[in-house]
Amino acid sequence: MLETAFAALGTTNHVSIDAFTDRIAAGEALMRARERVLFLHDRLSVFQPESELSLLNASAGCASVPVGNDAFFLLRESKRYSALSGGAFSITTRALSALWEIHARCGTVPSRAEVEHALLLVNDEDVALDDDAQTAELRRFGQSVDLGAIAKGYAADEVRRILIEGGVTGALINLGGTVSVIGEGKHVGIQHPDRMTGIPMGRVLLSDGCAVTSGDYERYYEVDGTRYHHILDPRTGYPSRSDLRSVTLIGESALALDALSTAVFVLGAEQGLPLIQQAGCEAVFVTKNLDVFCTEGLRGNFELL
Repeated sequence: MLETAFAALGTTNHVSIDAFTDRIAAGEALMRARERVLFLHDRLSVFQPESELSLLNASAGCASVPVGNDAFFLLRESKRYSALSGGAFSITTRALSALWEIHARCGTVPSRAEVEHALLLVNDEDVALDDDAQTAELRRFGQSVDLGAIAKGYAADEVRRILIEGGVTGALINLGGTVSVIGEGKHVGIQHPDRMTGIPMGRVLLSDGCAVTSGDYERYYEVDGTRYHHILDPRTGYPSRSDLRSVTLIGESALALDALSTAVFVLGAEQGLPLIQQAGCEAVFVTKNLDVFCTEGLRGNFELL
């Protein structure tokens, strides 16, 4: 067994390898994969003052800025998923998220006027990309982007690519709950929304694929008995009020699942199902009433614990 654990992209990341064609090559691939994720963290994190995204946000409403291949690709993909989901997925919600984070620390709820003011800055069509110059621009002063809802998926896909190129035939990649499996089946737990972290309510057997979950149980606070979680609906400015507690998507691309799981959580099971079908992935839904159901392709592969 070869493994590594490290902090990046706002979470703790674990990568373990249990099958390979050459141990030395696999070990080198593992180190390259780790370095790749750390590189992406430095370029994409909005909490790094000199990152490409921080520079883009600082230039909002003023000028375009050059961005690297990774950032440009993710900005373009983010705009595509925003359009595909009718705005349920958005990367321009940072001003809105910052507003809710301030009130969460104070144990208060933002006023309607505060929410509406921040909501004016939410529009992914304002992210202008120039393919020839490879530059990006935010059209309005005060706007800012955050790739947190898609970057981990991209990083997991990159880790997977690097390991396979290094001759790895069996591995488990877990970037803060964004999971990718190389090789034979491994069980991936579906977190119980009302239990301690690590206690699942079900599990799926995952082979050569990815699993990503979006849920309301990771970050939230309560005011006067009302629960406010961190997944905001970009269309309303408030925490999503769909029929779901969580949705887990299963498919081939962690990047796609990362973006789609957020969108489907916001849209709800009924409105989100066409997106899932269009993407060719499968889903496990946990509803507000803690009912659990899955799409047809997971029948016989999902186990309720």
